Amino acid sequence: MGYHSLWVTERVAMPVHIQSAYPYRSDGLPAFSTDAGWCESMVTLGFLAAVSSRLRLGTAVIPLFTRDPVSLAKQAASVDVLSRGRLELGIGAGWLVEEAQALGRPHDSRAARLDEAIDIMRAAWSRPSFSYEGRFYRIPEVGVHPHPVQGPDLPVWIGGHSRAAIRSAADRGSGLLTWLAGPEPVRAMAADLRSRRSGARLAAATALAGSPGEIEARARRLAEAGADLVLLVAYGDGEDTVGRLDQLARILEPT
Repeated sequence: MGYHSLWVTERVAMPVHIQSAYPYRSDGLPAFSTDAGWCESMVTLGFLAAVSSRLRLGTAVIPLFTRDPVSLAKQAASVDVLSRGRLELGIGAGWLVEEAQALGRPHDSRAARLDEAIDIMRAAWSRPSFSYEGRFYRIPEVGVHPHPVQGPDLPVWIGGHSRAAIRSAADRGSGLLTWLAGPEPVRAMAADLRSRRSGARLAAATALAGSPGEIEARARRLAEAGADLVLLVAYGDGEDTVGRLDQLARILEPT
């Protein structure tokens, strides 16, 4: 169909009782149910790597508190090798505190932990062996192999829309990935990234809902506002999603 990439979302343990505010709805209520069937993202991308050859493969996004950074570095490198260099790694500081608690993972200072984790992964992807002594992570000399095909420049997208997420994207990431934001917030985030002169890209997600013409119009407005990549968010029946993507691809073809 000509699409650039396919991205998967992830939750490991869905708490039945949630008090954390979902940051992408005005009422703060999660847009998913406890029994939503998410496959684990890196396993899914390993499968997709085997049945595709050009499509880039992304995570949108892995909450950092579901992984330790060394394990995530290993998983990311493995998928990148198996896909011959097609991984786009989207990670976020995480918002669902109850999930972190269920997994026995720390959830304090999440933005600072994210920064350290990115530094650790870049080291793991580029050096024969490395050690790390930080505020949150202390790692003795280890080697993590194989290294990604894309090397230490493997794209890392920071999920979110906060000032901390924008700063992390500018300082350490390859891009910022924002979820279900309108053109004006996207325009402001794009301007903020440009002002930092980092070269970080901006990806914006919009729902695969409405007619193909309506979806195209929303996507074009996001691109005009400064999004370098537009993600189409689909939930539910896979066959219906494929049909909608096919319809949209037909009207997006260059004339």
